Amino acid sequence: MRVTACLLTAGLLTGGTGSELLAATQQPDYTFPTIIVTATRTPTSADEIGSSVSVINGEDLRAQGVTTLLESLTYLPGMAVSRAGEAAGTGGVYLRGGKLEHLLVLVDGIAVNDPISPGGSFDWSTISADAIERIEIVRGPQSTLYGSDAIAGVVNIITRAPTAGFSPWLDLESGSYRTVNASAGFSGIVSGTGVTVDISRREMGGISTAVEGDGNDEADAWSMWSGALRIDRELKAGRLSATVRASRSDFDIDDWGGPGGDDPNATSWKNDLTGAITLHRQLKEGWEQQLTIGGSRIHRGLRDPIDPGSTDDAQTSGDYLGTTQNVEWHHTLSLRGQRIAAGVTLERQQGRSRYESVSTWGTFTNDVPEASQSSAALYLQDQITVAGVALTIGGRIDSYTDYGMQPTGRVAASTGVGSARLRFSVGTGFRAPSIYQRFSPDYGNSSLEAETSTGWDAGIEVPVMQRGSVEITRYRQEIGNLIDFVTDEVTWVSSYRNRGSVRLAGWEGEARLALSGSVGLDASVTIMEAVDERTGEDLVRRPDMSLSAGVIYRPESSLSTSLRFRRIGTRKDRDLSAPPYPIVDLDPVVLLDGEVSWQLDDSLLLRLRMRNITDASPVWVWGYGSMGRSIYLGIVLRR
Repeated sequence: MRVTACLLTAGLLTGGTGSELLAATQQPDYTFPTIIVTATRTPTSADEIGSSVSVINGEDLRAQGVTTLLESLTYLPGMAVSRAGEAAGTGGVYLRGGKLEHLLVLVDGIAVNDPISPGGSFDWSTISADAIERIEIVRGPQSTLYGSDAIAGVVNIITRAPTAGFSPWLDLESGSYRTVNASAGFSGIVSGTGVTVDISRREMGGISTAVEGDGNDEADAWSMWSGALRIDRELKAGRLSATVRASRSDFDIDDWGGPGGDDPNATSWKNDLTGAITLHRQLKEGWEQQLTIGGSRIHRGLRDPIDPGSTDDAQTSGDYLGTTQNVEWHHTLSLRGQRIAAGVTLERQQGRSRYESVSTWGTFTNDVPEASQSSAALYLQDQITVAGVALTIGGRIDSYTDYGMQPTGRVAASTGVGSARLRFSVGTGFRAPSIYQRFSPDYGNSSLEAETSTGWDAGIEVPVMQRGSVEITRYRQEIGNLIDFVTDEVTWVSSYRNRGSVRLAGWEGEARLALSGSVGLDASVTIMEAVDERTGEDLVRRPDMSLSAGVIYRPESSLSTSLRFRRIGTRKDRDLSAPPYPIVDLDPVVLLDGEVSWQLDDSLLLRLRMRNITDASPVWVWGYGSMGRSIYLGIVLRR
């Protein structure tokens, strides 16, 4: 969807404290000079982008006071969110019905997917909205610019850039489930050097991760420290930027979802570290280059000693460490109406893990010794406008040390027809097997090949009454050579294998309308089809239909209010509490959220947030709990 639409949508969620929302609700039409980088790797106007793109503004996220980003993603088209428990559970996104590992997540352009997790996916539960300037989401295969894992799309989290002067802030909030959120920092530019610092603490008493009842009554707590630093320095012929983000999360966890899953002393922890140094230089007029060196380190573990008073003497522990190092040399050449992007990337992933369970039945281990895989890639992309059609054409070759080359390509177009805008994109993608899938001594398969995909989408955006617009997108994608965990029915030996394919198709729609200078409406809908072509069955945890609608009232006075409704449709899931793990149906999730904000003066804001106003009991993943009605009161101080 268009960035302008999603800026309004994000603002509607927050209660309207950001300047983007005020502009949106008072603007006579929806024409915004929005520039997007992730979709083409060059600063490009939204009207020239053929892919389906969304942007979430960081100020709007902070105004919501959200603990993690998953809450905001549920409002966007094509985003099917999965949460195994609330704050203390893991979370992920099935973008357009693809697997969790088919979505590439970046922080300032650096990949942060966990290379030692079984599929190499990203856990959204431990990343907060602090220090984020914006999030750009590009749907559809994007391997032409980003390589492996970008089969379903890319999410790029961009940290907050320094601002002129000295701007400190303090954000405090407390509320239901013994929740405390605090964030403090500052931003400023002095003598050509800009600095942004943010430190935050978030904690929650929580609920039982395994759904309450059937012996599950222990509240699983969660806490997180996070910090971010960004330094920008203007040079004589360019700019030097350095970013680093670190976090520490601690969870109380349960053994599984469903009856008897509660565990009074099982805990998990996670340390994240991401950093990058980027040198941007203009060699001559129309020729710019950018050298980026960065990486990520994800270290997590779990500990489950013998439960007090239990006859079960099993005790388990786990330790998992994954790192990614990346070097990229990117060039942009503007020549005779064309914008050419070209670059080379080098990437190395490393990982190791140890899991041990000790009981009277003996000792079971599942260890992955230190292992690594490396790749190099070349890519080339050309942006040109021909007869009023903005075209983007690109190609890429990735070479892996162990299993050869993977070529990918992409073509996208955007053009205006009368007052409407049409767009189209088609591309290919791939995902390399993860370190765990290849090197696990118990389940790994060194002969695995990369998953591959081909997908397209087409959309139309039409203005409505000069105060809004409606956009509809149709998409379809085939993913082949799918990597699955397979158990042989004869030998009962389990391993990862390339098997079968999936078909992803659907419709995405969005409408927004400013009724006046103080009232705005928006709605979005996704109709999703995700089918295993080998069995003909629907993929689990993908809703058949998702709907979101919101209204905001922001008068010229200091008071603003918002109300948002969302409905996540029926989904299939598996009951994993006992063999043979049957397929079950999950009821729709229906939630109503609201917010009231008082801007007392230029530097002081009071905020009242209400989540799940109707006290529903949504089930996101079978057997895992969810929070009921909750209320949070916050204060924001800014200079």
